[in-house]
Amino acid sequence: MRFKILTILIFSVSFGYSQNYDKNYFRLPVNIPIRLAGNFGEIRSNHFHSGIDIKVPFVGIPLYATADGYISRVRKSADGYGNALYIDHPNGLRTVYGHMHNFKKDIETYVKNAQYKQNKFEITLYPDSSKFKVKKGDLIGYAGNSGRSYGPHVHFEIRETDKDIPINPELFNFKIKD
Repeated sequence: MRFKILTILIFSVSFGYSQNYDKNYFRLPVNIPIRLAGNFGEIRSNHFHSGIDIKVPFVGIPLYATADGYISRVRKSADGYGNALYIDHPNGLRTVYGHMHNFKKDIETYVKNAQYKQNKFEITLYPDSSKFKVKKGDLIGYAGNSGRSYGPHVHFEIRETDKDIPINPELFNFKIKD
């Protein structure tokens, strides 16, 4: 089983490297110099890490849309990514923002209304593509420590939208402190 998983990861990573992505399409989700708490492809207890974990000095650092698109999924959970947002972009890629403290006000209200309507805390919503359009640099929420997290950070992923295959965010010219 481990061999299968390792083979899939290696294939996914090498496949990602063979693609010709616009290296300057995305901006960083934060306006601070970034340091990583976790790298793409790291071995975790039961999976490979499918994004990067960007350290933030405290809960509440603003998070921004990394490119134009629309919010395709919103999740609130006590486990996993905790409060998470998914943005689909016209270039066929999706970005994921996990462990958020909270969402920007209109999204937070949308989620809270759905929670009350469904009478439950944990919720996954798939808003219509016209409901929450975003432009590159728009505020989407705030970094946090929600879900399965051990300190303030944002879990950031880039995926192929149609297959949900993760792509190494470090392929996109982000300035990362070593």
